[in-house]
Amino acid sequence: MNIFKYALNKVSKIVNNETGLILANLRGASGLTQRQVAERMSANQTRVSRIEAGDGDDTDIEAYVTAVGTPEAQAFGELLRLNWTHLPRPSLRHPDLNTLVAVEHGLDRVRAFLEDGQVPTVLAGQAQLLDRRLEDAGRYLLSLDHEVVYVGEIGVGKTTAACRQAGLVLDGATAADLKGMLLDTGGGRTTLCDVRVETGEKFALTVEPVSDEEIYKLVGEVCKSVFEKLAGEASTTTPDYKPAEEVERALRNMAELPRPARARKGATTAPDPASDLAAKFTSLDAFSAEFAARLSLWRRSRRSVEFDGIDARAGRQWLRSTFIEINNGRHDDFSLPDRITVTVPFALVGDTGLSIAVIDTRGVDVSAVRPDILSHMNNPRAVTLLCSKWGSAPDPSSQALLTHITETNADAALLDRVAIVALARVGDALSMRQDSGESAEDRDEGYDIKLGQVDDALQKIGLAGIEAFAFDASADEPSALTTFVLHRIASVRQTQARAAEATIAAIDQMIGNRAEAEALAALSTVSGNLDRFANRQANLRGARRPAHERLLTAVMTLHARTIWAATRRAGRFWNFDAFQYLGDGAAAEAKVRSSELVGGLIAIIDSDLDNIELVSAQGFLMQVRANVAQWEADFVNAARHHAAAVYFQPLSRAQDLWDACEHEYGLGMGAYREGVAGRLRAWFEERVELREELERRVARAWITSFIVPLKQTAGQGEVSGTLPILPSDVGQEG
Repeated sequence: MNIFKYALNKVSKIVNNETGLILANLRGASGLTQRQVAERMSANQTRVSRIEAGDGDDTDIEAYVTAVGTPEAQAFGELLRLNWTHLPRPSLRHPDLNTLVAVEHGLDRVRAFLEDGQVPTVLAGQAQLLDRRLEDAGRYLLSLDHEVVYVGEIGVGKTTAACRQAGLVLDGATAADLKGMLLDTGGGRTTLCDVRVETGEKFALTVEPVSDEEIYKLVGEVCKSVFEKLAGEASTTTPDYKPAEEVERALRNMAELPRPARARKGATTAPDPASDLAAKFTSLDAFSAEFAARLSLWRRSRRSVEFDGIDARAGRQWLRSTFIEINNGRHDDFSLPDRITVTVPFALVGDTGLSIAVIDTRGVDVSAVRPDILSHMNNPRAVTLLCSKWGSAPDPSSQALLTHITETNADAALLDRVAIVALARVGDALSMRQDSGESAEDRDEGYDIKLGQVDDALQKIGLAGIEAFAFDASADEPSALTTFVLHRIASVRQTQARAAEATIAAIDQMIGNRAEAEALAALSTVSGNLDRFANRQANLRGARRPAHERLLTAVMTLHARTIWAATRRAGRFWNFDAFQYLGDGAAAEAKVRSSELVGGLIAIIDSDLDNIELVSAQGFLMQVRANVAQWEADFVNAARHHAAAVYFQPLSRAQDLWDACEHEYGLGMGAYREGVAGRLRAWFEERVELREELERRVARAWITSFIVPLKQTAGQGEVSGTLPILPSDVGQEG
């Protein structure tokens, strides 16, 4: 048997076992025994037993359902007979099975309508819009995969909270002492990289390593810091060359040059083996070469490791010790991790029927506006928990991140996927006071006071409505945090389910409108309004600010060492990516440029919704209104993409520019960031042609991402006016 047939047989067996189990439950609910069902089927009990074990064919199952005879059994029989032609067949235990069945039927109706060949023009665009919206909602619900992402400043305790919530502990009975976490926890600067934890068959770890080129750059920075300190050049005003503490720790351990433990008061500090090694060389390059050689990267080729035993507690012990070794650079077979995937043989967020992974991000150092964090937040299947210390929740980095997101994204659902978690420690809740000055009487009241303060802080920055939760990892039951997480995921899924239901209702209304002249006239009026708007607004007004302004602001704001590290990497550093800021700058400007026009379209739609003569078109109008947000989000994301595409090659290859920016760091001239910002500004302003090409691309993206879909929905295919033609981008849409 080839592997394809084996896979099909395995899937078929799973489906049959599932069917058999449900049939047995239906029989049990009916009060019938296997013998009674067998008598009604004119069969023997062995046949009934085989069917319930998953060995029945379609004829057997049909006879079994008829024999049980209850309404529930008959409904199940109809479900089994359903031919899934538009969506993949879901599990019979899928939590959204009823909605998916309705989506399948809805897609069947709307596609049969489109294939008719006699569809009035005024309905064709509407039908295509409804088809896309319904399939998108169905495919979202079909997938059971979701992520819970923990984000927080260094030392806030997010890793501990994640471990407690997900059951990543050695012993649940003693986990409140916070000493038995399976991931590496400590007082901060412990998590080396993104750590993804997911459910699988056994305990295992998979490592995606940092590239050798990047490792050698990091080694050079560690060595420069050590070498200058050895030469006596370091002082409180000396620039900081070394990478993040957790990275240096791992590299030193890999090179067997660990940092000495800090001496207690009055004791002599142990010698630093890296300094001792540096003293043997007369040049930084020679020292760096020796340090790099000691890493032995050529033999650190392993990417995964599994636990071979069957004892669950031993597996947890193995996972904890192995993870700590890899995270700290102490495992001889693994290179410096860029991402670690941890697999555990248990559910991380309860027995929900969903497949939920937990992601612990690297601690936020100054700014949370990082490519990795933004990528998680833009994932429509991820819920992001912004963790803050009790006293500062929501802390400045969380507020800055949320503000950045709202300025540079048009995804209306993004903030629904975000929550604030205030992490408490012993005594924090009872230390809270009411406005009257009275202390909280108990923990719950203290939590309520804190969450009220969080709401007030969010309201001040225009972000009222974001959910918040208080949690003490040492005192609270982790199930409370799990319940909160599940509510956030359920809310996101319910939004999709409601969207599907509304779309199905609009499909039914559309099909009903087909034969009614009055309804067709109403739709013609609505479509004409939409088409006229599209023709009038095909051209965007000019940009106020160039995309690079947001990048220059970041250069002036972030830590000078971070900027220097980025210049050594042609603008792309894990903690600061120039091209991300360029993209975000273009996206923010695109959102500003489109918002007034989008607001005008919404006003037209709302006016038509209030028009009693257009009541038969209300379902269609509501669907268009819902889709406007997606079109705008597509346009904003297209602008982000085009900015990075236009500038990437010219800027990443501007080696003279980056060398000049790097060189000025540490020369004692002062105002390093101002100098970098000035050089970058001059570079951008000298390249007018790049800015003009970006403007052409953005103008084209507005038409292809917003105007064309709107006209297609209105039953029109052509845009009045001239579509910007890009010699380097013919045929591509925004």
